[in-house]
Amino acid sequence: MPGNTPCIRCGKTRIVAKSWSEHIGNSLVTYVNTVCPDPECQKIVDEQLKKKKEKIEAIHRESIERKEQNKRNKKIRKK
Repeated sequence: MPGNTPCIRCGKTRIVAKSWSEHIGNSLVTYVNTVCPDPECQKIVDEQLKKKKEKIEAIHRESIERKEQNKRNKKIRKK
């Protein structure tokens, strides 16, 4: 189990919301989902994390599109 991890927004000690284990190959992996004890704060944190994830996904998508476009441009130049 994790130690005392503070909330990234308010600093309160996070609590364990869900914990589960699964076997992956020969290893036992334990997952622990922690949340802020203040539900309103957790909603704000969830929204902030969602925005960050969407931004990272957009950057990744744009990067892939640029790579594909660069490949097409190289093929056109070779001809």
